[in-house]
Amino acid sequence: MFLRTQTGPLLGLFILLATPCFSLAQDVAAPEEKEAAFEIPENEKPFWESAQRFVDAYAKRDATAIGELFTEDAEFLDELKVRTSGRAAIVARFEEAFAGSSGVLIDSIHIDGVRSLGDSVAIEEGTVIASASANQPRHHNRYVAIHHKSDDGVWRIAILKDFPREEMGRVEQLSQLSWMVGEWINEDSKSVVNTQCDWSEDGNYLLRRFTVQMNDGRQMSGTQRTGWDSVHKKLRSWTFDSEGGFFSGFWTRTDDGWILTSAGVSASGETVTSTAIYKIIDAEMLTWQYSNLIIGDDVRGGSEPVTMVRRPPSPSPFTGP
Repeated sequence: MFLRTQTGPLLGLFILLATPCFSLAQDVAAPEEKEAAFEIPENEKPFWESAQRFVDAYAKRDATAIGELFTEDAEFLDELKVRTSGRAAIVARFEEAFAGSSGVLIDSIHIDGVRSLGDSVAIEEGTVIASASANQPRHHNRYVAIHHKSDDGVWRIAILKDFPREEMGRVEQLSQLSWMVGEWINEDSKSVVNTQCDWSEDGNYLLRRFTVQMNDGRQMSGTQRTGWDSVHKKLRSWTFDSEGGFFSGFWTRTDDGWILTSAGVSASGETVTSTAIYKIIDAEMLTWQYSNLIIGDDVRGGSEPVTMVRRPPSPSPFTGP
């Protein structure tokens, strides 16, 4: 593994870049947002499923699939108060939107509530969380949809109204990285790396702490603070290691993970730039690798992926029968 081949001050840099604290088993909210796990009411499940189909179709830029969520004579009033009537016109509208803004991302749709107006009519209210591109800040906008249950038993949108978008606050922006909260370990015959990440008490930052213990006796530690940079409109990390190195980097989303582009100074005074690529495998595993690593005037290219796993819970003490 690449980390085990390094010695001296640069060890701190590579550990900082290589040991994120991913916890993918749950969506961890900011301290003030924690509440009981949400369960979708049985009568709302068809609408949540429809919302997810919209998100999936949007990610695939599939205007036809989006059109299937609407009735033949549906009406769509967008946030700019532009009205589109009929399924065919709505499909054409989305095809035009995809051609002109291919980078737009929809993170999620959250349904606030569904009210039944009879056996075949229901009103849905909710919020869409989206961004103009992976490098742009997230925004959200409310919507109201009137659904009609068709003869085939499928609920489809008859009327959809989007309200103007609103920029999200710093904590809401940072919540994109809430999967960082948790404990992780990377262990082999030569070293043990422990990391732990938590929300700061004020909820404005994610704080990561790490320790590295080498079998030859060397040891180091460090911290990383991640927050929302309101000037650059990006998620940003500031990292400090116990040997005296310090680094700053910006986060960018990808289809299957995140990229952290960092620059800083090692404890020995060398300038360092690097791109760390994090790929999410599943709830228990991810891979990390760096590319475009430059230390002083030395260009080192990239590394092979390093696999990391989530720390298992400590065994409960045996209390006997």
